[in-house]
Amino acid sequence: MDFLRPEIQERLMKDHFEFRKLMEEHKSADTRLGDLQKKPSLSAKESLEEVELKKIKLRAKERIYHIVQEASKRPEQ
Repeated sequence: MDFLRPEIQERLMKDHFEFRKLMEEHKSADTRLGDLQKKPSLSAKESLEEVELKKIKLRAKERIYHIVQEASKRPEQ
């Protein structure tokens, strides 16, 4: 995620439960999506899973972005 500066990510991973959870969710969905995309063809069920994984990643990324924006406005404590 190009908007995520390392120092902010490190601080949020340590101090922000929701951020950590969202990062894990995004990574897990990305990993599974990568597995599906390696397959030469997908079943109907897998195609639906692929769409759902993309939605999960997008929702997580949007929420992560908002958390980062808020954290960037606040001085480090």
